Amino acid sequence: MGALTSVLDVIFLAFFIIHIPTTLLVDSQSVFPAEYYPPWAKEALKWHIEMNGDHLVSKNPTWFVSLVWGEVLYQLPFFFVASYAFIKRRNWIRVPSIIYGAHVVTTMIPILTDILFGPDSGPKRHTLAAIYVPYLIVPLLLLVRMAVVEQPFGADDASKRGVKRKAQ
Repeated sequence: MGALTSVLDVIFLAFFIIHIPTTLLVDSQSVFPAEYYPPWAKEALKWHIEMNGDHLVSKNPTWFVSLVWGEVLYQLPFFFVASYAFIKRRNWIRVPSIIYGAHVVTTMIPILTDILFGPDSGPKRHTLAAIYVPYLIVPLLLLVRMAVVEQPFGADDASKRGVKRKAQ
């Protein structure tokens, strides 16, 4: 299990770090005015919409915009905190990770349902769903990883010192 959790932890860290510029430069375009973004970021989003048929981003229904606000206001700060915690192997990230994972898994259900079965889903819905599925799977794996152990990175220094003192 140790090698698997180490691989997962690297995946989680990469996910958090990659998600920071993605949220700032791409996803947040659904909630902030276009003039806040460099032309290349607007073009990248336009390309994604055209290439993958992302009707959610192109039409920005109110329910979707509310989820993007959640990403900007809650998830974006979490990405910074979680990146630090995973780099430094801090066990205090366990509960915030469980909350984050449950939140994201819950938000991805209506997003994927709309992509696959909504009235605006198009011929590229399977491609679009494949793009969005990692945003369900990675947080779900994080949720499970953090839920199954009390100290995801092992005993911290304070706990180790406490054990040594009791033994003396």
